[in-house]
Amino acid sequence: MIGARNIKGGLVLVSLGLLAGLGMSLYAFDPIVQPPPSLDRYDDLPRRLIRLAHISAVMLPLINIVLGGWIDRVTLSRPAKLGASWLLLLGAVSLPLALGLQAFWAPARALHLAGAPVIAFTFGVFMVTFGALRTRLGEERT
Repeated sequence: MIGARNIKGGLVLVSLGLLAGLGMSLYAFDPIVQPPPSLDRYDDLPRRLIRLAHISAVMLPLINIVLGGWIDRVTLSRPAKLGASWLLLLGAVSLPLALGLQAFWAPARALHLAGAPVIAFTFGVFMVTFGALRTRLGEERT
């Protein structure tokens, strides 16, 4: 099953995203540890990018888990299913990393590193959506 890798990968990634959130809680509102200087101010761009990385590290894997159950059932060719699966997983892994890099390394912001993972993930979602629209519900292909 192609979609099984998205379900398993999504579960691993959402666990890591939640773990990152626990780490972030150490310096959030009432800091237990002092945040790095670049994360001192709650509303500065680096800290907002870290929060966005955390959100994407939880939500994109959840979308992988949901869509993973559909990839094998929609009307798409096997190469299209494989492509969608990999785009979803690569986006879920690379977007939080790109946002984290942009938070801590200013030149990465100018390169817009997060753009490619967003486009890849979105295209993977569109591919599964296209296959679902071509599939008669209740008559999924095996």
